[in-house]
Amino acid sequence: MVFERPRGVRDFTPENMRRHLAVSDSLEKTFASFGYDMVRTPTFEFLSLFEAKSGEDIKEHLYVFEDKGGRSICLRPEATASVARMYGSELRTHPKPLRLYYIEPMFRYEQPQKGRYREFWQAGVELIGVKNPYSDAEVILLAYESLRNLGLTGKLRISHIGVLRGLLSEAGFDETRQNKVVHALDKGDLKSVEEMIVDKVFSEVIKLTGGIEVCEKLESIIPDNLKSLVNEFTKTIQVLEKTGVEYVVDFSMARGLDYYTGIIFDIKAEGLGAQNQICGGGRYDNLIGLFEGPETPAIGFAFGIDRLVEALTEKGYDFEMKCCDVFVLSVGDSTREGAFSTAADLRRKCPGLEVRFDISGSKIGKALQQASDLKARYAVIFGEKEFSQGNVVVKDLDSEEQETISLDDLTKYLSDRAPD
Repeated sequence: MVFERPRGVRDFTPENMRRHLAVSDSLEKTFASFGYDMVRTPTFEFLSLFEAKSGEDIKEHLYVFEDKGGRSICLRPEATASVARMYGSELRTHPKPLRLYYIEPMFRYEQPQKGRYREFWQAGVELIGVKNPYSDAEVILLAYESLRNLGLTGKLRISHIGVLRGLLSEAGFDETRQNKVVHALDKGDLKSVEEMIVDKVFSEVIKLTGGIEVCEKLESIIPDNLKSLVNEFTKTIQVLEKTGVEYVVDFSMARGLDYYTGIIFDIKAEGLGAQNQICGGGRYDNLIGLFEGPETPAIGFAFGIDRLVEALTEKGYDFEMKCCDVFVLSVGDSTREGAFSTAADLRRKCPGLEVRFDISGSKIGKALQQASDLKARYAVIFGEKEFSQGNVVVKDLDSEEQETISLDDLTKYLSDRAPD
């Protein structure tokens, strides 16, 4: 019987894992450099968690099932709602602000295509418990720096969903009708937006695009009761300008998740076709209050790790990594036990050194070829004559030079040459 993978999922081979880990490790280092701590959320949650405010687009693509207790359960489609629930139940008494990040697989029953899977990985951050222009600027800067540290660039677009919804409310749109407009904007369907909207101010606002000068134009055309939102937005842009972040203010941009309340942003990369959005986020000040406890301000974003890998691959990034530092092999059965125990000793005494033992007992030529294929730096060869004299041969596989080393000196010899 042949067993196949379900559609929309992938096997992560060692080569694929190297690419995945190169990206996630870089993101993790950048997140940590800003003082963010890692959390992990459940793979499945009660369905009601994501029905509350996730948006119709996500609700339509949930993996939902009934457990043996008759409860409606769904696989996690995104992590922000789960982190918000975690905050309400586990972290509410912690000192604020809380800086949290996660790197986890998500699940959505979508049509698989290039850059879109039913199981996919996201890396994201949530800054909880503070609301001011500096918190907004920090999160946007973190997304920008995370991408830069990967060696990638993208188009950063910034908007404000509170302003857009405020204008729709002024025009008499209830939440349901607002959501339809926002979802159309999120999909870039401006034709549908024009058909739904007759408000002149809203139509003018969604055409605004540019730099900080857009803020002044925006303030001149919106109602007075929304100007405080524009003032907050303008201050955030001013703070970002001081950091050298390259951005575009674009009020035709919206986010499909219904829980966003304030500043929103996304980043798109070149060369990925239709699935070119690699990051999206924004402020969600009302979400935590839906679950447990008082309303708590928060802002966050998520990267699609799979799309980042694809963007780096398109750019020609070299994901090759040294798989092995030291390859230990024996010539003849009489030296195998000594070679095996020496490999074990090297791992204990040289933390961080990757040591592989030629467990198959290949002939020396084949074993050295295997070491070369693994991109090992050194081969430690246990020849019968050398071993009987308490020595081994160490071959530098980069330079092809080799020398005979006393077994007593081997640990120091290799640790002195170990990669940082």
